[in-house]
Amino acid sequence: MPPILDPSRSLVDGLAFIGLSLSRKSEHGHPDTVTHQTAFDLNEIQDREYKYIQSTNDDGWLVGGGEPGPPISYKLSAKDTAHVEIMRIGTYRPEWGGIKAEDVISAIDSGRILIPHIEVVPTAVVANADTPPELEIRFDMDPPVPDFDDTNAPLPVNWQLRFIHNQLFKFFQFPSRFCPGAFHSTILRKAEFRSRQHREAYFQMCYEVVAKWRKQGPKPLNNGGWDVNGQPLEYPNNGGFNSGVYLFTDRQNITHFFKPNFLPPYDAPDKRKIILSYLQEEWDEKTLSWKYAESNVEKALSLLRKLKQEKSGEDQNDD
Repeated sequence: MPPILDPSRSLVDGLAFIGLSLSRKSEHGHPDTVTHQTAFDLNEIQDREYKYIQSTNDDGWLVGGGEPGPPISYKLSAKDTAHVEIMRIGTYRPEWGGIKAEDVISAIDSGRILIPHIEVVPTAVVANADTPPELEIRFDMDPPVPDFDDTNAPLPVNWQLRFIHNQLFKFFQFPSRFCPGAFHSTILRKAEFRSRQHREAYFQMCYEVVAKWRKQGPKPLNNGGWDVNGQPLEYPNNGGFNSGVYLFTDRQNITHFFKPNFLPPYDAPDKRKIILSYLQEEWDEKTLSWKYAESNVEKALSLLRKLKQEKSGEDQNDD
């Protein structure tokens, strides 16, 4: 069962969510694909020629422009739906456990949810635990815990995703709320490899591509100031700070774009204090509660206490 906030009152499943769009028009993909980012060409981690992959589900490749359909490909013809979920809403019907779309829109438009200028970088391509697995590109926060002790230390890579996620989870309390496997984008489902060697070769290829992206560093996604329809925003932010989040009815239908309202620079003491205040906790999907993110000093002290307890236990056993 998904880690839904209150399963007993989440009556009807749905697909609405707040997240990032990674869609990008490509000569290899569907002609109706809309470009929302040009920072990363996800075709670099795909296997459209099926050199490594033997078979997939009928969707085929979900990103890098999507599937063009016959006669170029013989999977279901579909535009690019690359996305990263930050908060699953489910439905816009409170009686089903969801929340009204206007409540989400008004909360963000009013500035009660701070949206930073989002600069990210992929951290890995992995296979999930399904059989056959889904292939996912991940955008983990790295390091997973900020340096709370040194306020001048750089913020972790991809900090913006957890920053937004934690705000949304603290602000919105409704039964169907959850986040499916933060923070990743599914690129393929039911991936059957030709052999173990082909699997290893595919992930080595992905490792090299991700290493190249990581060397280049985080990049803004919406670097063209595009709206939902791919056209220029009517009122873009000054300075090109337009990399924000989207409201999806489902992965094929985006209805709203929210441009950043919490702008750089992020090294100012007041902004750093706000950011770290939201990064100091993590949502625990197992207990459906918040857990404290320990600082490096606290982690070291915890480790020392654990080692001391273990040593004490060994001494007692010797006696």
